[in-house]
Amino acid sequence: MTAKGVFHSMFQYKAWSESELFKILTESPSTFTAPHLAEALWHLAHINIVDNLFIGRLLGNAMPCSSTTTDEPQHLSDLSLKFSEANNWFVNYTKSVTETELEERLDFVFADGKPGNMKKSEMLSHVLSHGLLHRGMVSGLLPFASSEGWQDHFTTFLKQ
Repeated sequence: MTAKGVFHSMFQYKAWSESELFKILTESPSTFTAPHLAEALWHLAHINIVDNLFIGRLLGNAMPCSSTTTDEPQHLSDLSLKFSEANNWFVNYTKSVTETELEERLDFVFADGKPGNMKKSEMLSHVLSHGLLHRGMVSGLLPFASSEGWQDHFTTFLKQ
C-alpha cells in the first residue's frame, strides 16, 4: 500500500471513530458526570482546533486562530458537526493528494508564534497521532463509552 493509501485509510478510521464516539455521547448523556464531560469536551475541542489549523496550513491559508485551546463552554452538537466537517475534508484530501504532494514541505507559523516547516505527510501524521492521544484521554475520562460499544481500534474499524 502506498503512503497515500495508508493516510486515506487512517483518516477514514479517524472519521469513523470520532463519529461513533459522538453517537455514544449523544445517546448516553446521563451516564457521565458533568465535570468529566466538560473536560472531555475540552479535549475534543482541542482536537478540532488543531485539525483545522493543519487544514489551513495544508491549504496555504492563514491560521484560523492563534490558540489551540478554548475556555468557551463546548456543546456536543456543535463539536460533532465541526468534527464531521474536518474529517470529511481530510478523507477527501487524502483521496486526491499525490505521493509527490505528500513530500512537499510547507513553511507556516505555529499557534505559539514559532516558525514551522513540515512535509505534508508529517502534518497528516501529526493530526492522526494528536487525535489518538486526546481520544485516549477522553476514554479515560468517560470509561462508560467503551461499555457502550465505542472501541477506538483500527482493527475494529477494518471489521466494519
